[in-house]
Order: sequence, then structure tokens, then C-alpha cells
Amino acid sequence: MALNTPQAEILSRLSREQLLEFIDTLQKNWWNLQNNWMAYMNREYGEAAALKGDSHCFGANAKVQVHRFKRMFGLKDDLPSVMDALALSTIFANGEYEMWKIDESRFRLRVTNCLQQVRRVEDGMLELACKPAGMAICEAAASSINPATRVTCVVCPPDAHPAGVWCEWEFVLVS
Repeated sequence: MALNTPQAEILSRLSREQLLEFIDTLQKNWWNLQNNWMAYMNREYGEAAALKGDSHCFGANAKVQVHRFKRMFGLKDDLPSVMDALALSTIFANGEYEMWKIDESRFRLRVTNCLQQVRRVEDGMLELACKPAGMAICEAAASSINPATRVTCVVCPPDAHPAGVWCEWEFVLVS
């Protein structure tokens, strides 16, 4: 276990609600780091370099997260396990999303409130063209569960998107 003794001692005293709040805070801290990294890269090296780095880092991170969750939770190579892995990860923890099964081999994930994009727009910036990073994330996460999973982007910036939908992804388990 990676927890050090002081962490383990403090966490062992927390209630269930406090543990859930701690997990939420860790996710927010992770996204804070990512958002600051992206803003720095964009400012120092330009949007193209920032997006390239984002795609690489996010894809690699998604692969590691899902691999660890697969072991930790005994996830199988089925569609419900892909859904569970995405729900457990920090990948889409930066806002609100819905996930629903279409049939036994397909599901969709739709981000309805992306805090990073909303913040950029509020700060007078353009939307981040995050489609390449989103594709890298989704493909790496899904293939870590089952390499036969195919991902399609339904919509994601820089695509025009309806209000209340930032991005949407379809996952298909090819038999």
C-alpha cells in the first residue's frame, strides 16, 4: 500500500462521509493540477503543443488508472466493467456526466457540465479543442479493460455542440 503511516492513521479515523469528501477533494486537486499545467503549456508553448501534451499525458494516465482499478476491483473484460472503470477514475470527474447502456454491446457517456471549459469561457478564453485528448483518454481506458472496445466521438470541442453537452462518446464492444 502506498499510504504512509501518518496518512493511514488519519484516514482510518474518518467516517464514511469524510472519506467520500476526501476522495472528492483528491479528484479536485488532480484536476486543479491538470488545469494549471494546461494553462501554463498553452501560454508558454502555444495551444498546439499544449493539446499534444494533453493527449499524451491524459491517455497514459487513463491507461494506468484503469489498469489499477481492473486489479483492485476485479473488473472483467465486459461492457459493465468499462463503464465502472470510467466511473471510478478521475477521467470525467471534472464536471457532470451521464452514462447509459444502449444495448448489450454499446454505451454512451455525455459530459453535460465541464468545469474546465466553463471556466475558460468565463475567463474570456476560447473553448479548449479537447477532442484529441478525449479520444486518447477514452481509447486508452476502454482498451485497458478490453482491447476489442471501439470508441467514437459523437461531439467534442472544437466541434459545435448543443448547450448542455460538452462532449459525448460511444463505446462499442466488438465481439
